[in-house]
Amino acid sequence: MNKSVITSVSPRECELIASGKQTMLVRKTRPKIETPFKCYIYCSKGKTFLYKNPNNGELFLDSNGGYRGGNYEDRFLTGKVIGSFVCDEIYVRPANVIYYGKGQEDYLDLLKSACMTEREVLDYMGGQFNRETYFWHISDLKIYDKPKELVEFGNYKTEWVQWYHSDDKVFYPLKRMSGSWCYIEEE
Repeated sequence: MNKSVITSVSPRECELIASGKQTMLVRKTRPKIETPFKCYIYCSKGKTFLYKNPNNGELFLDSNGGYRGGNYEDRFLTGKVIGSFVCDEIYVRPANVIYYGKGQEDYLDLLKSACMTEREVLDYMGGQFNRETYFWHISDLKIYDKPKELVEFGNYKTEWVQWYHSDDKVFYPLKRMSGSWCYIEEE
């Protein structure tokens, strides 16, 4: 079994990632697996909806209920896994570090790649500057033609049968995202 990660991303960020403008994801924590690892993109639910343009395949946001022409369900991406990428590097902003002079340009490049300002990163971190901030680098991005349902992803566990332990692995699908990311297993 291969261990991968699924991460919850806002519809706005999904649009930026799919367009190639955003090449870093900002996270409060990081997985305890070595890079590179595969990461699936789950488009989180919210007030804004993400759709796929039927003519050119581009993703777009709509807060008014979205495009409803033709086969609407195939274009509705919010609440689904829309793609995957390989996280080949994780950059860390140490806790309580303010960049002046040396290192400032590198940090500003990370912010630009994440399509965020320092204020937005601080807001995401809950106003806590005393926490490390992780920048996950996005490479080998794949946006699916048809989005996948969250229940297609999950973990395998060894099942206990009555009084003895069986080697049979049972698949337990994800029913909801409980944080910004979680581990999943693949065969």
